[in-house]
Amino acid sequence: MKFKENHKTALAKVLSDLVQCDGIVNQGEINLLQRIYEAFGITATSRKKANTLSLSEAVSILKTLGNREKTAILRLFQILSLSDDALDPNESLLTTALLLSIDIELPETQGIKAYFVSIPNLNFDTRNAVLYVESKYNKPVNDSILRDYDTICKLLDDADREFFYLPMVLRDLGSKRAMFLQALSYIEPTLSNEQLAQIDSRLDLMDSAFLSKEIFLNYLNTNGLNLDKPAFFFRIGDKNTNLQQDFLILEIENEPLTTLQHFLRLKDNIVSLMPEDLTPNDKRFFQIVTLEDKDTEKDALNYTGFHKILIDTLLKYTGSHEVSRLYVTKRGDLFLTDRNNAEVKMPALAKALYLLFLLHEEGIPLNYLNDYKPELYRIYRQISTYGDDKLLNQAVDNLTDFVGNTMNVALSRIKKAFTDLLGPDATPYLIQGKRAGRKAIPLERQLVVFENRGMFG
Repeated sequence: MKFKENHKTALAKVLSDLVQCDGIVNQGEINLLQRIYEAFGITATSRKKANTLSLSEAVSILKTLGNREKTAILRLFQILSLSDDALDPNESLLTTALLLSIDIELPETQGIKAYFVSIPNLNFDTRNAVLYVESKYNKPVNDSILRDYDTICKLLDDADREFFYLPMVLRDLGSKRAMFLQALSYIEPTLSNEQLAQIDSRLDLMDSAFLSKEIFLNYLNTNGLNLDKPAFFFRIGDKNTNLQQDFLILEIENEPLTTLQHFLRLKDNIVSLMPEDLTPNDKRFFQIVTLEDKDTEKDALNYTGFHKILIDTLLKYTGSHEVSRLYVTKRGDLFLTDRNNAEVKMPALAKALYLLFLLHEEGIPLNYLNDYKPELYRIYRQISTYGDDKLLNQAVDNLTDFVGNTMNVALSRIKKAFTDLLGPDATPYLIQGKRAGRKAIPLERQLVVFENRGMFG
């Protein structure tokens, strides 16, 4: 079996996700992971690099392996899933998703096409959801879903999943329209009566293609992925702590119900697959790797999501001295990726000023800030919730022309936002420099990740 360094890093990523997907990591799983890492030469450096990969990126790397190596990975997935003596539904789903996505050639996978995508967090909770997605309205598939809707819902419910099919949601809303709009006025109190009326008038215009475009396809298309066939989107993972959400795209072949049945049948039997590509030496290798931990105490610590919350909270306020990556969303929100994705919150005008300096690594003399007014205005307009251009222009004018105390207040709020989270470790993130010279943010730019830099530049 031949694994290059990038394969080892990708393998570390998927194994780590697999062992954590049920929310509990016990001592036996930790010991097994350690033996796997040693056997495959996966170093601490590789494991650290793995944290920078999304699941879809890791899968893309593993797809370049030969079938023998992929078969070995499948065996690892099976061993790790059963190492705690129970197969959690999330483990079997993730194992099946990984199996299909790295293109292992098995008779059981014939006729199923599936692959991973990682997209920014959505504005609604899709936990345990299965969504129907299409790039344009497909009448035969929609007719088939409507005909078998109850059976599909029951099938997914038995797999601890909930089917999200927009036409049915809209049908339910149509019968409870007044209640929906009343509830919306309480849930979203900032909506005006005019906006509520617009929502009411547009409900009938929405279909699955509209939902798909607005939520998924606009993002996927800009990243070079075109969805040619109607598909089911399976949310992977039960936790909503990352900036990215991972989905398995299961393309619909012929009948939607048949596609789901084929996929779920594979999921239910994933640990019993016995691929033939492994040599006798490979099989002996896995027997050695999976030796039972006779010395592991029965009361050994189970590492759960609650432990992670405690640790991440401690890191958030005391922190290691390693500099965290800074993630910038397309809305300009700032997150410290390696500090439990803590959000750096500040007013929009201060944030616009910070983003301007973040985009100009060379720095900007404050006395020449007026030269950057058009760019600053574009950024502020992009991230501000104000819809009044006159107010936006006035705020930028006050800042760049040093009207009143606007500049000092903005710089003070930027400093406070970072120091409240990081204390003395905030220094690399702050705008700094000599009094009459250029001001700059010293943070190394390879640690700055923009979801879409072009929206600000």
